[in-house]
Parts: sequence; C-alpha cells; structure tokens
Amino acid sequence: MVDTKIDWFHDFLGVGYHLYNVRPSIFLIFDGRKKLANTWNKIIKYFPDDEIKMRFVERDPVYEFVLYCQSRILLTTSVFLKSLKISEHYKGFKENYDGAAVLKLALHIPKKDSYQLEIFKYQKRITDIRFMTESEAAEDFIVSRSMRNLRNPS
Repeated sequence: MVDTKIDWFHDFLGVGYHLYNVRPSIFLIFDGRKKLANTWNKIIKYFPDDEIKMRFVERDPVYEFVLYCQSRILLTTSVFLKSLKISEHYKGFKENYDGAAVLKLALHIPKKDSYQLEIFKYQKRITDIRFMTESEAAEDFIVSRSMRNLRNPS
C-alpha cells in the first residue's frame, strides 16, 4: 500500500452513528449534495467492501477517525480523516458495533434552530474496524500519516 498514490479527504463535516439496526451504521456527513455524490461516484463505490479499513484513535477528549481503502481500479489509496470530539454516540458505537458496520453517506440540511440529515441509499459493509491506541496507530503506515496530517495540516 505504501507504493500507491494517497489522496487525503478532509472535506466532510463529520461522522454520525445509528445503532438501532441489525448492523450499526456510520455516516460520513457532507454539507453539499454534489460533494456527497462525487465522493460516492468517484471514490467510495470503487472500494471493495472486504478491503475497507476504519480506524479510531482516541486522545481524550477527541478521537481521530480514519477510513481508507486501496482501489485497484483508481490506482490510489483514498483516506478520509477527521478529528472529532468523543460523544455518547461514539461511545455507544464502540460498545455495540459487534465487529461490523454499514458505511452510509448523509447530507446535513440546516433548519431554523436545528438540522436534518438526508440519508442516501449508498452503502458499504465494513468488517475491518479497530479502536487503537496511539502506539498501535504508529505501526499502521496510513493511520500514522493520517494522525500527522490531522495534527499538522500544511
């Protein structure tokens, strides 16, 4: 994986969790319909489900979210990364995910004093999910590069 081109994606609002299905869902949340559609159509749909990796590295009071996959079709490794606050939803996911989750995409729609999420039908099943310490993350090339990228954006 080290020899492939790496594309870094920060351009999403955050991550959402829904725990009350057969498999819990994780949503990449976007602020634009076109950005969401392009992310699916040009990147994620080319990810083989069994090769997608999702990593969570906790550094109280935040965690670093890293989602990556090498696409043989696109000849690149795409990495979605974001530093987020540890929330009750995140803690619930960590306790209840049971080894697999469904990745979905959602559009954030602001309302007067609130917001709404429009959930899209696109989905991928992820079975390679790990919650890591910083020392474990240092052993994974993509995750360690992601952490450096998040902490020292250039």
